[in-house]
Amino acid sequence: MYSSNRIIKAQDIELTDSIERLKPKFIKINFQTKENDIYKNKSEVKAEIIPEKKEVEEKIELIKKEIYDRAFSKGVREGKNQEKKKLSMAIESVTKLIKDLKILKDEFFENSEKEIIDLVFLIAKKVIHREVDIDREIIVSVLRDIIKDVRDKESIKIRLNPKDLHYIIEANPGFLSKFCDIKNTLIEDEEIGRGGAVIETHSGEIDARLDQQLNKIRETLLST
Repeated sequence: MYSSNRIIKAQDIELTDSIERLKPKFIKINFQTKENDIYKNKSEVKAEIIPEKKEVEEKIELIKKEIYDRAFSKGVREGKNQEKKKLSMAIESVTKLIKDLKILKDEFFENSEKEIIDLVFLIAKKVIHREVDIDREIIVSVLRDIIKDVRDKESIKIRLNPKDLHYIIEANPGFLSKFCDIKNTLIEDEEIGRGGAVIETHSGEIDARLDQQLNKIRETLLST
C-alpha cells in the first residue's frame, strides 16, 4: 500500500518533470536594454557615416577646386595669349603707321620744301629785325666787320638806314674815328633795312643788308 503510493508519487514526479519539460519556455526580454542597444548601434553607425560623408564632401570640394583651377589656368593662358596677340597687332599697326608717316613726311618735305624754307626765313627776318630795333649796336658790329676787310679804304661810300646813321653820328661818334685812313662818306638810304649797309668801293659793292644775306642762305639751301 505504502509502496504503491510511493510508486505513484514517483510516477507523478516523473510525469510532472516531463510536463515541465514540454511546457514552452518564455525568454524574458529587457526591451529597454534592446532599445538602448538600437540607439547605441545607430549612434555608432552614424558616428562612422559622418566622417565618411565629410571625407567624401572634402574630396568633392578638392575635385571641384582642381577643376576650377585648371579652368582658371586655361582661361588665364588663353587670356594672356589673346592679350599678346592684341599687343602684337597693335605694335604692327603702330609700326605701319610710323612707316606711313615717314613716307608722308618725305613726300611732304619734298613737295613743300620751298614753302617751309620760306616760312623759316620769314620768321628769321622778323626775329632779326626785332633784335635790330632793340639792339642798336648791331649796325656798329656789321660795319666794323665789313670795313676791316675792305682793302681800298681811301674812298668808300656807306649807305645806311637813316635811323642807323643818326645813331652812329649822335650816339657813337668815335666809331668812324677808329678808321682814320678812311675818307668816307655816310649816305642815308631808306631802302636799306635797319642793321644793314651797302658799301661802295673802287673794287665793287659790298651788300651787307641783313635781308640779302638771309636770301643768299635761302637760295643756297634750295639749290642743294
